[in-house]
Amino acid sequence: MSDALYREYPAVYDALYADKPYDEEVEFVTDFVAAGGRILVVGCGTGEHSRRLRDRGYDVVGVDPSEAMLERARKKSDADFVLGSLPELPVDGTCDLVFVPFTVVNHLEHGTVDASLETLVDRLAPGGTLVLDTMWVPEDGTDLTLGVHERPEGDYARLHQIHVRDVDAGTYRWDSIVFTPDGSWFADTHDLIDAPAEAIVELLEERGLAVEIYDGYREADGWPATVVVARRE
Repeated sequence: MSDALYREYPAVYDALYADKPYDEEVEFVTDFVAAGGRILVVGCGTGEHSRRLRDRGYDVVGVDPSEAMLERARKKSDADFVLGSLPELPVDGTCDLVFVPFTVVNHLEHGTVDASLETLVDRLAPGGTLVLDTMWVPEDGTDLTLGVHERPEGDYARLHQIHVRDVDAGTYRWDSIVFTPDGSWFADTHDLIDAPAEAIVELLEERGLAVEIYDGYREADGWPATVVVARRE
């Protein structure tokens, strides 16, 4: 089933990504926003970033296209969680920080990057900052990989691979099979696009933002993603 992990198995999602460095990522983005500011998290998932930001006293709005993910997120914090997706966002007003984590831009529909960036920039308050990360996707896809995740309730395993759909268009497909501790399994697949950091930087600079790029959220991150930080003057 397409996007099954996001739409049907949010608890499994949390188990698979329990080791994700959420604390370090939140530490990174809060360097760009004053205490108590308003933060928009686009593609908030099950709310792990949002929960940590609320614990730090920020006014947080999380947006995600999966109601199942949002239901789980609402149990974790009192942030405002809204159903929606790019390139349109059902969020009023502007924010001091717009955070687009975990390769959300690579999950956009083909041809919508420009419009999506326009929406994100529109949500920035004067002096606000946009932080997003984008994954480098190999032109020939990836090898078949097995990941095993040990959790208190048992082991989760995921066999996954990225396949090329159209290399000229920069479109790909993520295919995986997820195995859970109770012996069940499900297929999960979703479309990806190549969204090079250089192209994103150019589009943001065209909109008058001052842009910097970082090799991940942490030094020697080891994750093949580039972090783009864009400030509105």
